[in-house]
Amino acid sequence: MLWWMWVLLWTVLLLGSAVFIGWLLYRTLRGQVLRALDDLERTAGDFSVRWNAAAQGQSTPLRTPAPSALFTPVDETRAAYRSGRDQRQTARLIRRMQRREALGQPQSYRDVRRAEMKGLHHVRSSG
Repeated sequence: MLWWMWVLLWTVLLLGSAVFIGWLLYRTLRGQVLRALDDLERTAGDFSVRWNAAAQGQSTPLRTPAPSALFTPVDETRAAYRSGRDQRQTARLIRRMQRREALGQPQSYRDVRRAEMKGLHHVRSSG
């Protein structure tokens, strides 16, 4: 191969890799940096509202953080998780049965059995 073909080949490879790296940097900028700037703008807006309210002598309540689950006993955490899961499943079951009834579709045997096991006889739509 001639020497100028090697120069041309390496030039094309370097330009291609530079374009690829530029494209990755652009995607990173658009995806993460702009999202962080939006969060910063929202936080600054909240801060200015609180600052102006404090300057006028009005205090705005701060959000109370959720209790730390780090020192919660494992049994309580499992019970809370299972309780929340059961509530979500029951709500989903009720919505599904009401939707099927509203659309005139037959109920699933599995849904009917689960509703009976949970004591939800005759789940009717509220509308």
